Amino acid sequence: MISYILMDIITVGRHSAWKDTAIKPQHVHYRSDEHVNLHQKLRETLKRVNPSDIISTRLHSRDFLTSRAEAISIRIRTLSLIFAGLALLWIPIDFMLLDGGMFWQILILRVLFSTSLFALGYWGTNCNHLTTARLRIFLFLLIPSLFFLISHQLFNGSSTDNAILLGYAFLPLLMMALLAVVPLTLLEGISYTGMLILFFVVTKLLLGTLFELQSLADLWLLLLLALIALWIQMSQLHMLMRLYREATRDALTGLVNRRVLSTKLEQEIAANNDKLVLLLFDLDLFKRINDTYGHHTGDSVLKAFAEILGKFSHKDYTMGRYGGEEFMAILPNTPLDKARELAESIRVACHDYKVHSTEDDSVVIDFTTSIGVATRKPGESATELLNRVDQGLYNAKSSGRDLVVVAD
Repeated sequence: MISYILMDIITVGRHSAWKDTAIKPQHVHYRSDEHVNLHQKLRETLKRVNPSDIISTRLHSRDFLTSRAEAISIRIRTLSLIFAGLALLWIPIDFMLLDGGMFWQILILRVLFSTSLFALGYWGTNCNHLTTARLRIFLFLLIPSLFFLISHQLFNGSSTDNAILLGYAFLPLLMMALLAVVPLTLLEGISYTGMLILFFVVTKLLLGTLFELQSLADLWLLLLLALIALWIQMSQLHMLMRLYREATRDALTGLVNRRVLSTKLEQEIAANNDKLVLLLFDLDLFKRINDTYGHHTGDSVLKAFAEILGKFSHKDYTMGRYGGEEFMAILPNTPLDKARELAESIRVACHDYKVHSTEDDSVVIDFTTSIGVATRKPGESATELLNRVDQGLYNAKSSGRDLVVVAD
């Protein structure tokens, strides 16, 4: 059974190397043995998941990283505020079960603990930065971990009732469970769960109780919760990624859709980027291709052009389907000469790309593209820039098609 699962992971990893593109469904064959139901579910899940996407952020797009950072920040801020309030509600229990001197020490520690969590909850800046989101998680785990360590040092050697100690002992388990609500990659999850386990082990070592039966049982439970948390974190990340792609990707080509292009353009304008270049593509005589060879062949042409754009993509570029047979590329901090050269390379690449008719594989369809190029002028709005690049595209079409024209 384990060997089957490992083989599936390796197979999916080899065939799922994409970066924020549409997932291609594949036919699945299942083995008929006593494990078929579990194995079937695992294979179906693996077929929908690219292992690289849930292991690290290396292949995640910048826009998705921003969206995930916002999701993480909202959850951590909410949990911090709830946790801070609930921590204060424990004060009456401390008052009833702790003696006077110990109560005041724990009260001061608890107030500091809750105040820190309230501050973390109200910290609302840079919510869309992944580095800041990771820092929020770190602080959310660090504050209770320090409370756990210090409180156990205070209780060490005292005659405190076991009932109150039990209330403090569950804190690492609670934090491990709460960590499961955050969408994390495998490497991120291992880092944060490892941090909680490390604090638990260090605390028990300082107390000299690490190898006692109760501590070992708690450590075993903590490790079990860590494995469950890792699974849930990656599942949440996968679900978030699917929702993100459904909302931002063109279903046919896998490129970003018009909504993402418009948002990215507005962001670049807001950043006052005067070295911003737009490329607007229009497939020549596309209606004739649809009318002559059918819409399925037309779809193949659109997907072929999307593949061409993907070959010339760059981590700083945003390329997507603007609508119909029109595509757009947003090139920030790019000289006009370099943008024109890129446009020419894409235009020429279309000449070498052959698409076969879906009705007759022996029929090969050639296609070309006209391209408008415009660099942003100082103070120019998004609408004005779009109008100019559209005029450049119009000039390319009216001058004979299969041309690159730089707008005035």
